[in-house]
Amino acid sequence: MKTYNAYFIIVILFIFSGCYQDEIIDSKPGEGLAPVNNLDYTISGDQVDLHWELPTTFPDDILSPVSVRITIFIDGQNNGSVVLEEAPRSYLYAPYEASKEYKFTVKVMGRVDTSDPYFSNLRYSPGKTVVI
Repeated sequence: MKTYNAYFIIVILFIFSGCYQDEIIDSKPGEGLAPVNNLDYTISGDQVDLHWELPTTFPDDILSPVSVRITIFIDGQNNGSVVLEEAPRSYLYAPYEASKEYKFTVKVMGRVDTSDPYFSNLRYSPGKTVVI
């Protein structure tokens, strides 16, 4: 009987100690941002020139100008991110080595004016990726 009670108490503790975790997108209120369009690249020597078009419209609560976040992967390893301010339409990456695989994920990043400390003041678009 003591073993049964011990198991019962353990099961009850697991039930009541579990956490409910929202998806990131669920915790950010408001309309999402559209992704970049026509993401493309050109290679010149040891430089990669990424270029894209920004969405033509943004939700009303997004503060202008928007930013762009680029995450860089080299041979499958995350090599960091860079945030470009003032609504950029291109990015020059160097040094590029033809023997390696590069993946660039580009996301539009907009700020909103919020005083609620439980909500992020940033919204991201779905990323567009180019593999070289």
